[in-house]
Amino acid sequence: MSIKTLDIQQLQISVSELLSLIQNDQEIVITNGKTPIAKLTLLNPLEPNIRKSAKTPQPGLNLGAMVMSDDFDQPLPDEFWWQNS
Repeated sequence: MSIKTLDIQQLQISVSELLSLIQNDQEIVITNGKTPIAKLTLLNPLEPNIRKSAKTPQPGLNLGAMVMSDDFDQPLPDEFWWQNS
């Protein structure tokens, strides 16, 4: 990715031209003199940096690995709520 620096005082470019530069794998830094004040980049890069796994997860591979008690959705006893009183 290349970086193009444009001074705000000399900025004679339209928004569509800026977007075109950004889509051509450039980053735009807008400066006021020598002070950077804004950076324009692609919001969603064309090639995401997300590493894709070669294997797709298969449902059901760990059946029975997790057990849930029969009363998991029952209210907790009063003693649970009063233990720090």
